[in-house]
Amino acid sequence: MALEPLPTAELADAAGFPIAMDARIRPIWRRAQLAGPAFTVRTPPGEFQAVREAVERAPAGAVLVVDGGGELRCALWGDKMSTLALERGLAGIVVDGAVRDVDGIEALGFPVFAAGSVPTPPARDRPGELDIAILCGGLEVRSGDFVYGDSDGVVVVPRERHDEIVAGVRTF
Repeated sequence: MALEPLPTAELADAAGFPIAMDARIRPIWRRAQLAGPAFTVRTPPGEFQAVREAVERAPAGAVLVVDGGGELRCALWGDKMSTLALERGLAGIVVDGAVRDVDGIEALGFPVFAAGSVPTPPARDRPGELDIAILCGGLEVRSGDFVYGDSDGVVVVPRERHDEIVAGVRTF
């Protein structure tokens, strides 16, 4: 499902309740935007296995939302994964953790929002969980909730309130 990007500030205004992730979750390159239904991932801090599996399992148009425990010592995403995600038709990724290969990701134009960047690679030892309720950027996110990101940050619109909140944006 391809979604039209909408301004996160206007979505937050229309919601009337907290939908914004913590300010530490930022676009890793200027003018990055994303919009789509969430496909959730919980991984042990610094572990990559579940993130890789999610790229294969998430439907086209989805935004991967990764609970990486806020770990900033190891990157969970880079330009090679961005290339694969583009080939699979994914709309972007939000990582509560670190990423790397920022210049390569920007050159690809793949929307990545994260808590930071670091060149250190992840571990590949422990599995995680997919398609479950997670915490990312201080918010609960469920697969199927709608995720929007722009220069102001990331918001998560609960799927059962999506149409109502988007209609509120369009009436401003």
